[in-house]
Amino acid sequence: MFDLPKMGKMVSDPIYGFVEIAPVLPIVEAREFEALRGKLQMSLSHLVFPSAMHTRFAHCIGSYHATRVLADRLIRLGLISKEEGNAICAHALLHDIGHPALSHVTEDFCPMGHKAMTAIHAVHLKTEIEACGVNHELLMALINHNHPLYAVVADKNIGTEKLDYLMRDGLSTVQDRPMGISALRSYIYFLDGKLVIDAKAIDFAIFTQDFYMEMYKNVYFRKSLVIAQRMFQKMVYHLIVADELNPNDLFFLTDAELLAKAFVTKDDTVQTMYNLLRRRELFKEAVVFRPEAFAYETRIVDKPISVRSLSGNEMHSLVNSPLLQKANHESLEQIEGKIAECAGIPPSAVLLVPVFNPERFEAQDVNVLYGNQREIHSLKELRPRHFLAMEETARSYTALRICTLKEYRGILSSAAVAEKVASLLFEIAT
Repeated sequence: MFDLPKMGKMVSDPIYGFVEIAPVLPIVEAREFEALRGKLQMSLSHLVFPSAMHTRFAHCIGSYHATRVLADRLIRLGLISKEEGNAICAHALLHDIGHPALSHVTEDFCPMGHKAMTAIHAVHLKTEIEACGVNHELLMALINHNHPLYAVVADKNIGTEKLDYLMRDGLSTVQDRPMGISALRSYIYFLDGKLVIDAKAIDFAIFTQDFYMEMYKNVYFRKSLVIAQRMFQKMVYHLIVADELNPNDLFFLTDAELLAKAFVTKDDTVQTMYNLLRRRELFKEAVVFRPEAFAYETRIVDKPISVRSLSGNEMHSLVNSPLLQKANHESLEQIEGKIAECAGIPPSAVLLVPVFNPERFEAQDVNVLYGNQREIHSLKELRPRHFLAMEETARSYTALRICTLKEYRGILSSAAVAEKVASLLFEIAT
């Protein structure tokens, strides 16, 4: 007779195949982590891309697996210790545990950011974390970005969680992934307190950055999706104003539980927005403000849309006006009322969609390792034209939109009304 080896615990993943999660099972089975099964990674993207239904649970499992592979290689090379390897894997697993229902769509209503909430959850899960053989103090330093190894997971360009969501989101939307991403993973190192890539992988890093920018243009900030997000935010705002939703509860609700509150609401605006979203009857562009070099990006063939091309300074004033920020819901509602008055249409028929997260348009640098002397160089300095091209791509999809219901589109987009709306917004912005 012989003893069978201890069985592992495997989960199936469409990106990596079968993933072993036995070493972190106490964390995975925690109530706070299990709740991620009910939170979509891409929020409302399924309204345009029906296959974009993967969850933050799946993304966290995938990020954990990719980090485990990288950590094991860095341990073998003597670049990090086994204890550090276990900690960065736990960081990858837990990095999104603090997201509220509908994630980035609702985060402006929350009393703190999802990263701060992740740290709170990690404190509460100390027993489960230590049961996985993870140094809790080191993990907290990673979560709070107080240890340079946090970049292995959270680097804005080549962190394991970013590479995972680019692959996962890309395959479920545009049926593609960054070219050479597997090779890029094989050339990532941690040296002198910095996350670096071998010079051999420069082109793969550039492909990944380009893919990231294109995903923002064609998926994350796609016209229909930013309009849907703004409609959902208006719905949540009115749930809070009607005292039917406590913002603190957003962290503890799943997407379905938040939608249930909208389903049973007594608030007229919430009912209207919920029913429109459920039928996918989205507000339509009527007046669009874009940088003058990219005014052509708005498709107006056979559509009543007024496109206003703006200088760099004019666009900057609209993007940065405190009253036109997506988090300033009260101000946006007041401005919508003034726009409706200009057009002679009901206030409920106007939706102002500001520029979403302009800070995400800024291209981030990558550390590149050159030669036997382990010299670290800046990719931005090595390939300046690449970064200029990314900045141009970002400007190409910067737009502030005034939207309305289909029946009022012709009125709001008329030359006279569009001119009044433009004057109103610049008066507000200045």
